[in-house]
Amino acid sequence: MTAIRHTSVLGLAMLLAATTAVADTVITAQEVIFCRVVSADTNFVRLKLPEGGIRMLYTRDVHEIRLSDSDRVADLAAQLPQVRITLAPARHAGALDTLSRNASPTEMAARCREIEASLLDCGRSNDTVFDLLCEVDREQEALRRIWPQAASYLASGPCAGGLFGAVGGAIGDAIYPEDPMAFCQPGGGIVGYPVGCIIGYPVGVVIGKWRRASLIARHRDRVIDLVRRSNRATASPP
Repeated sequence: MTAIRHTSVLGLAMLLAATTAVADTVITAQEVIFCRVVSADTNFVRLKLPEGGIRMLYTRDVHEIRLSDSDRVADLAAQLPQVRITLAPARHAGALDTLSRNASPTEMAARCREIEASLLDCGRSNDTVFDLLCEVDREQEALRRIWPQAASYLASGPCAGGLFGAVGGAIGDAIYPEDPMAFCQPGGGIVGYPVGCIIGYPVGVVIGKWRRASLIARHRDRVIDLVRRSNRATASPP
């Protein structure tokens, strides 16, 4: 599926490079669509695609619409108050902003969509642009695989608790082994296991928090690098 998407991205980039018409841009959580916004209401947004087809989107799935005609911005903004409506910037008019050092995965994903839109709208179809589009595509997939904070803690806490419990039980049993012939005299493992679990759970949560923060930091650096490289690639006219 990724290979198919990469092929479609290249095809779209070449199509945009071949046309001189200024298009509207619709940004969703999954893709960036170059089109003409024909009509819109609180339920659906109707698009006319460059190749001539018509596509309908649920309005709730649309994050942003960039219009090529300033006269339509106010009217569409009034019709879709829940969607960000802006005027599409002129080609090569400006560079994308970098991310803040505490940007969330959601902000990173949004910036990746902006990078993709900028690259597709730059009027180029060279290897540099294609490679950047592929990297942005892979980065978006990786960002979607980052667990939410609560899920990360719930996974790491019990795992570490169980591990510490097993270690605590083994240590307790080694210090005070259970006598199989004395049923009323439990060994140290009986106490060591729950103590290990109690200690291990918060330790696991801390480790999970650190691992997630480190993962997010690595992806933040990648997105910042993609922003900088994209700005360089689109800085001058093709």
